[in-house]
Amino acid sequence: MKKKYICMVLAASLTLGSAVTALAAANTVAAEAADSRTAAATSGGIATSTAEVSTTEPAITTTGAAVTATNSAIVTTDAAVTTSGTAINGIELPKKTETKKLSLAEAIKIMKTTGSSAEAAELHKQSDIAVGNGYSETVSKIKNTEDKLDLLSQYPDALVEAKFGKSVVEMAYEAQVAGATSNNKKIMQIRRDFARQNTENNYQAELNQIEADTISIYYKVLLAQDNLKIAKENLVTQQTTLKNVEAKKAVGLLSKKDVLQAKSSVAKAESEMRNAETQLKYAKMSFNYLLGYNVQQEVLFTDTLESITSASAITPADTGVQNALNNRIELKGANFAIKVYEILLDDVKAYPKNSSTYLNAKINLAESEKTAKDAYSKIEIDIRNKYDLVQDKKKAVEAAKDLLTYATEGERLMQLTNEEGMSTVEELLAMQVSAYKAKLNLANANSEYALALKSYEFAQGVGTTRIPL
Repeated sequence: MKKKYICMVLAASLTLGSAVTALAAANTVAAEAADSRTAAATSGGIATSTAEVSTTEPAITTTGAAVTATNSAIVTTDAAVTTSGTAINGIELPKKTETKKLSLAEAIKIMKTTGSSAEAAELHKQSDIAVGNGYSETVSKIKNTEDKLDLLSQYPDALVEAKFGKSVVEMAYEAQVAGATSNNKKIMQIRRDFARQNTENNYQAELNQIEADTISIYYKVLLAQDNLKIAKENLVTQQTTLKNVEAKKAVGLLSKKDVLQAKSSVAKAESEMRNAETQLKYAKMSFNYLLGYNVQQEVLFTDTLESITSASAITPADTGVQNALNNRIELKGANFAIKVYEILLDDVKAYPKNSSTYLNAKINLAESEKTAKDAYSKIEIDIRNKYDLVQDKKKAVEAAKDLLTYATEGERLMQLTNEEGMSTVEELLAMQVSAYKAKLNLANANSEYALALKSYEFAQGVGTTRIPL
């Protein structure tokens, strides 16, 4: 009986001792702060009455005339704040260097090893290690408590009570109340093991999110570049058409209306090109900021959306589901919760089966099992949906390529018929717009396909979300 209860006392004393120490430290700091306030109040520096703050002697006087206080609150004779260079002295912005060549793989490597995101991921990893160590220390404290109570149980009660002022049974009870129980030790042990096993998984999940963010912004730049290129080509086409229309108008083959339509198309193409330039500048500045470059840094992006998508292999859906079920960190967390609730239910197995304590423990276990089961189903749904989305985006790219082929050929034929006077300028301009939109559609389809591929890939690993340890 003694041995059963003994397993808990030193943890209680350690817990209470830590609490008392912390409280004493807090009281000491409070007392020192109060003494400091008292000393300040009696020194004549500041006195409070009905006015918010009034001074009877100069509160602060500097020889440089930066701040002087008399009867008024504050009077400044020089500028209160002077800045030079930047708004805040000491802040050094990234410097602009020569043009950098950067592939997607190189950009990802930079993001994973330098910059604020990488630093945050490393700090979170160290925090997870500390959490695991904390669980390990708690296990050691409980074990030490159990060992010492076992040792004390070998001595006569009178001797123990004379030494400590209480019996071994009382100390064991206090330890148990403080949480030094065998079941708590089991829980701390499995939490320690879980934290150690998943520290790297958490770190990898955060690196995956960094990679996903990098890929997204890199693709946005590539798409913006493609859109600008297409817009420039469209402008050249519209300008050429306008010259041809004006030439035909000069010899009486076309009307002023045709010229106005062609000029309108040129103006619209110029506006679209300027908008494409603005979008590209913004995408590049966002990319530079993410990588810690000067926002005006010139970067040459060496990959293309088409080369990325054409080189990617697609894992079958069934294989993808199995990969995810083996690797996703959410499932590991759900299964861990089941183990904890199993221990908690075992802890109250002596209670009546119809008692609230036992029923609640049983319900908690059942809910954790349901959560894990649902997680498996949800992840399978997620994987299969992402696989279908990849297939959809791949088909969209193929359809966009076909549409561009048709539009380009239609534009060529319309140009020929227009030169022969068999079609109107309006019809030619409409076909040119169709070809322009088809090019934009293909660029966007390539971008969406590339993003869908990476999303499907990440979903088969540990994922992109950390879990609490």
